[in-house]
Amino acid sequence: MATPLSKGQNAALTAADLRISVQVGAAADLSALLVTDTGKVRSDADFVFFNQPSGPGVRLVPGSAGQPSSLAVSTAAVPADIAKVRAVITLDTPGSTFGSLPAPLAIIADAAGVPLYEYRIDGLASEAIVIAVEVYRRGDAWKVRAVGQGYAGGFAALVTDHGVTVDDAPAPPPAPAPPPFT
Repeated sequence: MATPLSKGQNAALTAADLRISVQVGAAADLSALLVTDTGKVRSDADFVFFNQPSGPGVRLVPGSAGQPSSLAVSTAAVPADIAKVRAVITLDTPGSTFGSLPAPLAIIADAAGVPLYEYRIDGLASEAIVIAVEVYRRGDAWKVRAVGQGYAGGFAALVTDHGVTVDDAPAPPPAPAPPPFT
């Protein structure tokens, strides 16, 4: 049985290979941000999501039908300058919020699928995105923290705040062709 965590609580990890999964009462995506001590990614390669399913030490594993993907984390393969791996849940349906759903549950298991910790993310309201948990480096050891931080600014704001480049601005229209020489 998994040990329950409450918001802000951290716990030691003894397994080097982990699986982070979530249970959400609506269609949702799970992604990961690999950040340095500054809370920023080193490059866009440190953002693991459905269009970029692997990064250094982290891999997105597709879920079964109707279930979100999970994150496979190999702490031994996470680069030394990465301080935290943040697991992020994003609701798929525009306009939906966590406040209208049962509280999501984040589960941290070992590589064999044995649950180690679980965190029920209570207290969310108008957010459609939440940093669920983070696996972080403390000296030579790894720990897990129950974060539960909702992000009202949306997905683009969350990843931009973590240093990911978001290219959602439309491309400028092409310049008009110069008049022909006569």
